[in-house]
Amino acid sequence: MSQDSTPLSETTTILKNAGFVTLGLVALKLVGFLYNVFVVRRLGDDRMGQYATVLAFVGIFQIFAELGVTQHVMREIARDRAKMSVYFWNLVAIRFVLALVNLLVIPFLGARFGYSGDVLLGIGIYTTSFLLSAVGVPLSTVLTAYEKLGYVTLLDVITQGVVILLGTAFLFSGLGFLWLIVGNLISLMVSILLASLFIRRLGISGFRFHIEPFTWPPLIRAGLPFGIISLMLSLAYSIDTVILSKFVSSAEVGWYGVAYNLVFSLMLFMNGFKAAIVPTLSRVYREDIDQVKRWYRWSMRFLWLFSLPVAVGGSILSYQLITWLYTTEFLPSGLAFQILAWDFPFVVLAAFAGNMTTITNEERSAARIYSVNTFLNVVLNLILIPRFGLIGASLVTVLTDVVSALQFVLLFRRKLGEPFLSFRQFSGTVMAAFLMGAVIWPIRQMPLIFVVLAGAAVYLLLALWFRVLDKDDLQRMEVSARQLLIKRASVVKE
Repeated sequence: MSQDSTPLSETTTILKNAGFVTLGLVALKLVGFLYNVFVVRRLGDDRMGQYATVLAFVGIFQIFAELGVTQHVMREIARDRAKMSVYFWNLVAIRFVLALVNLLVIPFLGARFGYSGDVLLGIGIYTTSFLLSAVGVPLSTVLTAYEKLGYVTLLDVITQGVVILLGTAFLFSGLGFLWLIVGNLISLMVSILLASLFIRRLGISGFRFHIEPFTWPPLIRAGLPFGIISLMLSLAYSIDTVILSKFVSSAEVGWYGVAYNLVFSLMLFMNGFKAAIVPTLSRVYREDIDQVKRWYRWSMRFLWLFSLPVAVGGSILSYQLITWLYTTEFLPSGLAFQILAWDFPFVVLAAFAGNMTTITNEERSAARIYSVNTFLNVVLNLILIPRFGLIGASLVTVLTDVVSALQFVLLFRRKLGEPFLSFRQFSGTVMAAFLMGAVIWPIRQMPLIFVVLAGAAVYLLLALWFRVLDKDDLQRMEVSARQLLIKRASVVKE
């Protein structure tokens, strides 16, 4: 393959994988979103708060199930597939040993923290998922490293479908939130079986059983930056809910959890692209850093363009959206979402830039950024939550993600040489978003779908008027669309 054609091949690979993953994830997330609405309505605010507490408490310790080794292994296999035979079973063994330790430690810590009854039992049941993930996650990691994102998406769709079917059946049978966790464990078993079948069908080899404990310390050291990143992200994601559970009622925890999860549900349209870009550009980075720079600038620019109006519109329509989805029982969630909607642009930019650090070997810098962010998160939550409850937690979430995004922008400005936005593009996006807000504010009480569609149309027209996309952006959109339409061959160089 010629040098000139390489960028087109890589672009096609990324877009094809992103297309598979995004379409699958959009379908999955839409169904999952409706399922979560059903769960919230069925459980009510108090039991929803208990369920959120279980997920948040165990979530803090997720990184201790693998110490960052999984992400390191994925990147190394993506760059050199011959390493799969060296890494796979050692990754499984490391995760299994750590899972056994966590199974003893996490429920004990939950009891020491003051949890009891169904919450403590839920923590114990949920922690057993670490044992199943010790096999399931490495299998999925191999599919990702081989850039078989279509199979990874199919795996996610089927296993999540199992969660939804079982959870719906359990709730209709009058069972509590503990059975939702049991359904998740069953889905992990299905995931292991399916991933094994997919790998066999693809003819991926190199699974000879081979464990070398003396290689574990170097693997753990190499994965440590990823481990720190994951730990900081887990803390930042869960610590507010855990702290809330100690100072407010389970109902208020449920209100906050509904608003918080709604923000992350809005990220479904970028998750496919974010997942697809890492294995491909990790391989490309060693050969063509300029292409990686172009992808960074182009991606960050579009994420800013499409996330800012979501923040403006979400803040204006927060109460209508919450009551439409979850009934008036969760009306207090509207205030939390009115604040948390402003987190969306910054968490999207930080999430994508965090993935770029894996591609560009800047995981140590990412670990430092996430550590600063998490320290700030914990301190501010301890100060504000006792005084302001879910409002304090919401404000801290937005502030810390702003700090995180700014640090990543400065990091890549130094590393890649230029900002991803010009002043005209930045100011034009801001003006278009706030003018859109001025248009939808007087009509915010009209049917929600009409207001959303009207706002989207107004924003797109204003974005074109202010020329927030330059000629290069439009050309890249044209090339990308043409490649997807003609389904150009996406043969990846081995």
